[in-house]
Amino acid sequence: MEKKCRTIVEALAYHAEHQPDRLAIGDKKHTATYGEFWKMVLRGSSYLAEQGIGRGDIVVLRGVQKFEYLLAVFSCHAMGAVICPLEKAVRDDRILEIMQFAGASCYLADKPVTSEEIRNLSYRDFLSAASDPERIPYECVFPEPDELSDILFTTGTTGRSKGIEVTFGCNVAIAENVIDSVSKLPDDVELIATPVSHSLAMRRTYAAMWIGSSLILTEGFKFANTFFKMMDTFQISAVTLVPAILEQILAANREKFASYDGQLRYIQFGSAPLSETNKEILLEMFPHVRLYNTYGATESGCTIILEFSRYKNRTGCIGRTTVNTHLLVVDEDRKPIESSAEHTGYLAFDGPMNMRGYHKEPEITREAMDDAGIIYTNDIGYIGEDGLVYLIGRKGDVINMGGIKIAPTEIEEVAALHPMVRDCACIPVTDPITGSAPKLFVELEEGCTFDQAELSGFLLQKLEALKVPKIYEVIDKIPRTFNGKIIRKDLKED
Repeated sequence: MEKKCRTIVEALAYHAEHQPDRLAIGDKKHTATYGEFWKMVLRGSSYLAEQGIGRGDIVVLRGVQKFEYLLAVFSCHAMGAVICPLEKAVRDDRILEIMQFAGASCYLADKPVTSEEIRNLSYRDFLSAASDPERIPYECVFPEPDELSDILFTTGTTGRSKGIEVTFGCNVAIAENVIDSVSKLPDDVELIATPVSHSLAMRRTYAAMWIGSSLILTEGFKFANTFFKMMDTFQISAVTLVPAILEQILAANREKFASYDGQLRYIQFGSAPLSETNKEILLEMFPHVRLYNTYGATESGCTIILEFSRYKNRTGCIGRTTVNTHLLVVDEDRKPIESSAEHTGYLAFDGPMNMRGYHKEPEITREAMDDAGIIYTNDIGYIGEDGLVYLIGRKGDVINMGGIKIAPTEIEEVAALHPMVRDCACIPVTDPITGSAPKLFVELEEGCTFDQAELSGFLLQKLEALKVPKIYEVIDKIPRTFNGKIIRKDLKED
């Protein structure tokens, strides 16, 4: 881009002027070029202004995998309003709790939430207004980089939500990280099959609008025919998935997906680690496609990326840091250390992609980041001799056997290869001799009977003896989030 834009919405306006006929956003019902989309954005801003929304106001958006959702995001940003996206499945009481805590101005969704205190707007009315060529467009004054852009709330089932504050400038830095991580090009056409309200999809959207490429939304893999039709219709060159959706694709039509090897430039995964088994499957399916697994957090976006089609067979490796990321490995006192496989520490991140803080939560903000803006995680890892970053696991999840740190994922990856195991999860339990030891929860394949001696012997062939669990428990279902992360706290005893 010739002009140095300072925010994503300013870049969107720039591309509308300089490449108005290029496809910007699409779904199965709607498409818009950059020129068309920017006009709709300004008309959408005009509609929102009529509803009493102004600069700095917080608008809660119900996550829907539709064109109008992204139109609403950029209409809010064009007028300097703050978006607060929520997942599609969030309960009404949770929505009201978040809105009250955040001080949100209104709620934009397909269906209203029942409350006399809430100003409800519908996507249908919003899209109609934004599509009206007679509507006078909003006179946009671009927001400043240090102004608040997004508040990204966690929406777990218990406890109060945390709102992660992201500025317009922060979103630019994250977009640059995303572009750098996958060598994204302006002529890419990327299919987003993950929930668009989630930070993974949102940040890929911002990256597309920053570089001026095309972005297509689809409803996960709910309808296989729709997914593949979108791949063909838009000549998709890149796909963003979470591991859980990949599992659905592999189960439904692996051969059809593999047929896009000559069309795709890259596939990226995020929100949860991709299993070593599925990495091997993908490497076989897509010998000519770049394959990535992203590490990051909502608090610090797209910080580390693993191109596993390039770096193969590196257990625990999460890849290299991205362009705006400065990684530190620190000790318990947050002092930087020279890390190695024998001398691990906690991962910490410095850079413009870091959040501003937790919304109205100064105390927990201080727990997560210091005055210099460095974010400290509970992830234990090190920088290898190859310059790549290796992750052992999260504090509390890592199994510390007499000073030897064991990653639970290493045990899980091997156990999952046994025919009797449908899914599994490993946690640390107290051991009177070693202090900590691995316990393996097993979800059995249908029709299988658990044989501990058989599974232990299988693990012993592939793991060091101290890593083989002595304690097992068969359960009906391994608890996981929608994007495939194991919910280990549900497996631990109080």
